[in-house]
Amino acid sequence: MTHRLTATTTAAILVIAAAVAFADEGPTVRMVDVDQGVQLETLDWGGRGPDVVLLAGMGLSAHVYDGFARRLAADYRVVGVTRRGFGASTHANGGYDPLTLARDVRRACDALGIEQPILVGHSLAGTEMAFFASRYPGRARGMVFLDAAYDHSLLEELEGLAPRPAVSAPGADDLRTPDAMLEWFRRTRGFLLPESELRSLYVFTEDGRLKDLNASPLAQGLIMDALTPPPFGRVKAPALAIFTKPTLASQYPEHDDFAPDVLRAARRRVSVSRQLMSAALATFEALCPQAETVILDGANHYLFLTRPTAVLQAVRAFLVSLPAPTAQP
Repeated sequence: MTHRLTATTTAAILVIAAAVAFADEGPTVRMVDVDQGVQLETLDWGGRGPDVVLLAGMGLSAHVYDGFARRLAADYRVVGVTRRGFGASTHANGGYDPLTLARDVRRACDALGIEQPILVGHSLAGTEMAFFASRYPGRARGMVFLDAAYDHSLLEELEGLAPRPAVSAPGADDLRTPDAMLEWFRRTRGFLLPESELRSLYVFTEDGRLKDLNASPLAQGLIMDALTPPPFGRVKAPALAIFTKPTLASQYPEHDDFAPDVLRAARRRVSVSRQLMSAALATFEALCPQAETVILDGANHYLFLTRPTAVLQAVRAFLVSLPAPTAQP
């Protein structure tokens, strides 16, 4: 069954004070071996209860969940895993196919003593989760797809139908300090990154200026080249898939300042994205009929940053409905 949650005029666009009610201490960081010469960064926000494992989208680290994870840790043990090639994880030369990335998740869970994880993944992580379900049936207690139940191998189709508009890049002032960069993300992308995520993704000089990207130069391209249709039909665990239905305002906060040609491209991009979302939703529901699906109307792709309360409400309702863990062979 699909549920639709509409935006209201009072809905927050930004996560401004998600962590105010929590201690300032960061998560416990532990590096775990998953392959020869490959270690993954894992974050543990603590909490008691079933094990929830957070997986980030393409190009991001587990630190992106910092505020979200702190809130979820009120009822669950919450950990995050940064995939190889990004952040503090090993910037390996290979191993970026979805089966290897799924195996990395399994080995990270093994190292952390997590026998039956509830996997929560954003964007590209949905592909890894589907391959995890295919390769390790019965291992996951449940799965939550945060705008992630897509066949990401079709991304080129989106680029062909609606090329990405030429929106503004950060200027010199935006790169002057981490705070300036965070403001640029808020102003131009509609979401506020946790500062810990910014510092995980970028290297700064001693005086605070942006120096470099903290990622393998190969990782993103190798991941995209290796993508194949995810086996959603092999997902037998209980599942929740939250889809976003973008608007011009949610996708492009600065659209009022766009030149006419850029504005046309942005509108086209949003229109095609909405069409592809509807098609992906229908496909996922057909392949994974036991799943619950939710549509967030007017939401940004970074839904756990821009609509954290609605996402947490849906995730918590799903988690409390899960059956008790089963004995593992």
